[in-house]
Amino acid sequence: MGERLTSSQKKEWAKLMFLKENLTQQEIADRVGVSRITVNRWAKEWEGLKLNLLQTREERINSTLQQLDELDRAIGRRDSGKRFPTAAEADIRRKLTADLEALEQDASIRDIYNVSRGLLDWLRKADLEKAKELSDWFDAYIKEKMK
Repeated sequence: MGERLTSSQKKEWAKLMFLKENLTQQEIADRVGVSRITVNRWAKEWEGLKLNLLQTREERINSTLQQLDELDRAIGRRDSGKRFPTAAEADIRRKLTADLEALEQDASIRDIYNVSRGLLDWLRKADLEKAKELSDWFDAYIKEKMK
């Protein structure tokens, strides 16, 4: 399914499966179209992320916005003529802004993924074969959305 996705898109899709499903690394690799070794390498980066899933997307966005606000207030309290960010503060601001952009991009694919996973879990109880068939369609749809 993942033959036309970029490496970063495959990695993001694999990360969603790693965090949300109880799949083996081989199963993730097969669905995304990479080797198990690649998934294993990626998974090492994601180990701490499972805890972050306890925090909602909105909470993470709010937290990042609060950090930006705190940085701006600290800069604003400086004497007149010195109210500009240092190089380190400008770097922090860029990173926080990039985090916000990533959260916004993650959300659309993550939302699609969560809804499809919930529907498949529900359907699996009634019709396992139909759930397997629909899973292939959802994989194709997610792949299309990641282009």
